[in-house]
Amino acid sequence: MEPIVNKLLIEYRGHVTIKKILAPSLSVLTKCQAQSTSSEDNVALAYKAAEIQGRSKARAFIRYIFNRINPSNTICSKEMIDDCARLSGIDLSTFHEDLHSPTLDAMLKYDLAVFREMDIESLPSMVFFSGDEHTEGVKIEGAYPYHIYTYIINELIDVEIEKKQLPSIIDYIRAHELVSFEELKTIFEWRAGLLLNELKKLRLQRLIEEINVDSQSYYQIKSPVKSIKTKS
Repeated sequence: MEPIVNKLLIEYRGHVTIKKILAPSLSVLTKCQAQSTSSEDNVALAYKAAEIQGRSKARAFIRYIFNRINPSNTICSKEMIDDCARLSGIDLSTFHEDLHSPTLDAMLKYDLAVFREMDIESLPSMVFFSGDEHTEGVKIEGAYPYHIYTYIINELIDVEIEKKQLPSIIDYIRAHELVSFEELKTIFEWRAGLLLNELKKLRLQRLIEEINVDSQSYYQIKSPVKSIKTKS
């Protein structure tokens, strides 16, 4: 669902805001929770602490976490969390103070309460609200093509919206650090062959590099200094 969310935020910037609710069964978070030894390496608490400094920073933070866990099966650590927080523009001093704040537990309980109140039975799920407190939300359980979500937004807003232009492929990769081929297909909706050709051009120009893990292709900006490490 993350590519869908990213595309909505790009094309409907200024019209759509998105709030993530942590579900108790999120696979990556559950994995990290099991490995957690304290609040310092507890990724669910870290995400909520990041959210205190702004949703955009929290989204960037969890993206950096996913980038380090999903391709490489890396174990969460305090160092990884601090590094991802720093990359997201989060003030580390405030972040560490918030990690030990009792309000974080209340925030997680609030997420769980919202999850139950929305009667979510499966993941992924999205609930759309128009902003009118007298109008019920529209719940969509499961993953659907992008145009389904845009149709719902247009119906709820009830005005014609001129969508923002998508960035170039290389600008998207640069903004998101590490991007899978499937994510790029969702964002740009190009035929697989055409997209592969464009990515090949960027590789030949030494602008990006490809990482293959478990039959999945990932792309990142080519850097002589540092790249995301993966385990085969």
